[in-house]
Amino acid sequence: MCFLSLHSFSVSSVRIGLVMLLLLGWGGHHPFFQVSAHQVSSVSLISSFDTKEGTYELDAAMEVIPSEDDALNDEISPEDAAREFATEYLTILFDDEEDEPEMKIRRETTSDEATPAELQREQVIVTLTGTIPEGRENFLLYLDPSCPMAVVMVVVKDDRPARRMQVVLAGEYSRPVNILPLVEGDPFSLSEAKPSDPAAANKGKSTEKEGGASDDADSKSHPFLLGMRGFFHSSLLPVFFVVSLFLLTPRRTPVFLSIAGFLVGLCLAIALRGWALLPLVSWAPFFSGLLLAILGLEALVHGAFRWWRVALFAVAGFGSGLIIATTKPFRQVFAEASDAESFVGVIAFIFGAELAAVAVGIIAGLLLRLLFRFDWYQKSVVQPIAVLLTAYGVYQLISGLS
Repeated sequence: MCFLSLHSFSVSSVRIGLVMLLLLGWGGHHPFFQVSAHQVSSVSLISSFDTKEGTYELDAAMEVIPSEDDALNDEISPEDAAREFATEYLTILFDDEEDEPEMKIRRETTSDEATPAELQREQVIVTLTGTIPEGRENFLLYLDPSCPMAVVMVVVKDDRPARRMQVVLAGEYSRPVNILPLVEGDPFSLSEAKPSDPAAANKGKSTEKEGGASDDADSKSHPFLLGMRGFFHSSLLPVFFVVSLFLLTPRRTPVFLSIAGFLVGLCLAIALRGWALLPLVSWAPFFSGLLLAILGLEALVHGAFRWWRVALFAVAGFGSGLIIATTKPFRQVFAEASDAESFVGVIAFIFGAELAAVAVGIIAGLLLRLLFRFDWYQKSVVQPIAVLLTAYGVYQLISGLS
């Protein structure tokens, strides 16, 4: 009996020890266990573009506050905190391509000599410089969803500052900044002209007609067409989801219910993102890839209809909508739209995306329906396509997790 008690006590002790070791080993990397040292408390950013030289410079002024632990402050300097903030949270995009700038960091004291030492504040200036990629038209700043604060940005193009600041929230893109060289009547300066100045407005319109309207200006008046483009823009996942509908079963009622669930999910995701009721998420592509892999594997195993497949396709539609909401056509519609324009734009964009999905469904359904009559349909058509969809889903899953 005593032996059993000692044995159970030793086993419990070992278990507790292992749990403590795991927590200690994991805690050094998990944010919950991190003790703060120097931290960035606010960020203001000036984005300067020289369109003649084809260069850009972003000056981010960061207020850095120390912690009460001097040992931690020695381990993580203000420069380290500013560097980590710029690396982890700020993403520079030209059109849809991410750019990697060079980084320089310097420290400045914002308090005067009369300020007591305990109240001294330091400001770290992070300068990001680089070359504007050839052929790009728009600059965007993306702020990671985990960023603890908003970033205030002022744009200066060819020494001409914009009249309005931009406030970029966590998980959001800035408004697109046109980086094409300035010409007389350039929209960069004229868009800030007062509405009561009709001469400036007419001058901008005439110049736009002569030099050619920009893609963004024209595209904003056609959100329906942009919705169709957004469905095919950056990923094949939405297209493959629609194709997988017909692999599981060719019968009309199951296909109709499944595609209805897909369209409802697609509509809901785009509406929530268009009205800014849902933050931008980074896990949508690999989550959708996992779901596509599951649907592809199921098509290989059996084709009998089950009611929960409708729910699966509704989730697939929601994931597809989140993916579409990250595309350039989506940003072109909603970057600077007012509330009224946003409402109309959301509805038109949704109709465009759903029409694209229905068009893919009609084409895939007719083609597969014609092949369904042959005996080799399951082995020579369904199985190879299912393997392809599964492989693509796994690829998207691994790409998102890596």
